Amino acid sequence: MEAEPTVTPAVPSRSGRDLFAATLVGLLLAGLLAAVLVLPAVALTILIGALLLAAHVELGRLLAGLDRPVHVDVLIVSTLVLLAVTHMLGARGQAIGLAVLTVAALLRSLAERERHDVLGTVSRTVLLGGWLTGLASFALLLRALDAPIVMLVTVVGAVAAGDIAAYGVGSRLGRRPIAPSVSPNKTWEGFLGGIIGAALFAAAVLPLDGSSSVVRGLVVGATVGVAGFLGDLVASMIKRDLGVKDLGRLLPGHGGVLDRVDGLLLGLPVGYALLVLLP
Repeated sequence: MEAEPTVTPAVPSRSGRDLFAATLVGLLLAGLLAAVLVLPAVALTILIGALLLAAHVELGRLLAGLDRPVHVDVLIVSTLVLLAVTHMLGARGQAIGLAVLTVAALLRSLAERERHDVLGTVSRTVLLGGWLTGLASFALLLRALDAPIVMLVTVVGAVAAGDIAAYGVGSRLGRRPIAPSVSPNKTWEGFLGGIIGAALFAAAVLPLDGSSSVVRGLVVGATVGVAGFLGDLVASMIKRDLGVKDLGRLLPGHGGVLDRVDGLLLGLPVGYALLVLLP
């Protein structure tokens, strides 16, 4: 999710980003997602895998430069394993993949001749693997539900709609910072606008599955909107801790892959849980 603009003047370019490039990249990503949704399920798995591998490589380079290394090779291999077994076995495969990630990170450090900050390296590796690959793999579980296209569009679209609505409302009406120590430019007004935008989007899309009510869509959308906002704050917190503006440079106007999907990473598991549990 993109950071909201500053509270004072409502100038979209205040963050210093190239908004034209950001918009173009966003549209290309949306088009790519739309294309894979009409293809066999394996296409979504391949797309997610490619994005995750790019994210792990760029994050690995960033953290190495900050003297906070991770086992990038473990992240790459465990990502491939986790996505493959989740694609084939669903939630059971997801659990197996997360176990592989943890064990592989420990054994990778054990195999090193010179070890430094073993606990820190292993912890960061497992955290990144669980945060990025583990949470992103819920998209594959959504793809396995009934009416999978509707389910995926509902969750992904709710996060995106909430992001856009939060930006629009925050830029015009934002006055009260919601988390100044983490992201001082985010406001309560933008937060509420984002929830409403996410709820309305889901309420319009989810009933297309043929069995969901508008009320179910509102609940799912609003909750996913909150999750997306919290995912954005989590990424902001980590960037502040690292002292960096972005977590990569792969996507012009957005920063890195994780800068683009931070909110979605929390939105996916929350959306999946709600769609499975809510009648």
